Amino acid sequence: MTAERGSRLRRPGRAFAALLLVLALAVRPALAEWRVVPDRVEAGSGAALRYNVFLPDGCDPARGPYPLLVLLHGAGGDEQSWAGRIRLWQAVEEGIRAGRLPKLIAVMPGARDTWWIDSAFARAETAVVSDLLADVARKYPVMTTREGRAIAGFSAGAYGALRIVLKHPELFGAAALWAPAIYAESPPPLSAARRSPAFAGADGGFDQEAWTRNAWPALLPAYLVQPLRVPLFIAAGDDDRLEIAFEAARLAKALFRHQPEALELRIVDAGHTMRVWEVTADEALTFLFAHLARIGLARLAE
Repeated sequence: MTAERGSRLRRPGRAFAALLLVLALAVRPALAEWRVVPDRVEAGSGAALRYNVFLPDGCDPARGPYPLLVLLHGAGGDEQSWAGRIRLWQAVEEGIRAGRLPKLIAVMPGARDTWWIDSAFARAETAVVSDLLADVARKYPVMTTREGRAIAGFSAGAYGALRIVLKHPELFGAAALWAPAIYAESPPPLSAARRSPAFAGADGGFDQEAWTRNAWPALLPAYLVQPLRVPLFIAAGDDDRLEIAFEAARLAKALFRHQPEALELRIVDAGHTMRVWEVTADEALTFLFAHLARIGLARLAE
């Protein structure tokens, strides 16, 4: 979430913004069927949450509402981070043409180094689950129930996506976690989490208690006793020096008995890189929207 008051979250300079424009133009042929709309919402914390909206070709409110896909970036990213990920958008377009995916609207908020949690630094979780979803629903023809919403993220974005679905399973019907930085106990020395202001203590150093309080093991018990299940697609690289493959497997094991038919784990030949989602994008997206369709059919049968 970008702070309008103060300068804690730095914005790209003009040169960097120009570079982003060049890159966007470079991938335009692959994104010919999408229209990108920059937007923002004034969050309750007093800061502005910037986000990009990807609208499919022929997006017509009269034909909506459309399913919504929320994409959360990793540490240090912003609302532009997913825009140039050409393989992802190719996978979406190919899936729509093949009938595996519905026409959908994608939203990419920008929150920098917040790790998508509520902290003294920024209230990024609230900005997503309250401000962003409400603002998008007011302005765009999107579905507003869980069978019409999916969320996905990379690294710290996957950490945020997991926390959101465990705490708010009523909001999203499925989630994809790519290279999820979801350390059950403590992030390793090389992890960006140890330098994030979201987990900073009074002395400015890493606050282990803050990490433990926000980690998934602290959230899992409440998730397990409520009636909703959020299908999860988890993918990690076997060469990831941040030990994320082991953490991904640990989460999968913790959830397997609870939702064995709503859980997929993929360990692929990759490090902590975008290759993790590049090689699993088709399968992950198909997983997300197949499960959303099942939830919708189940609700119709009630």
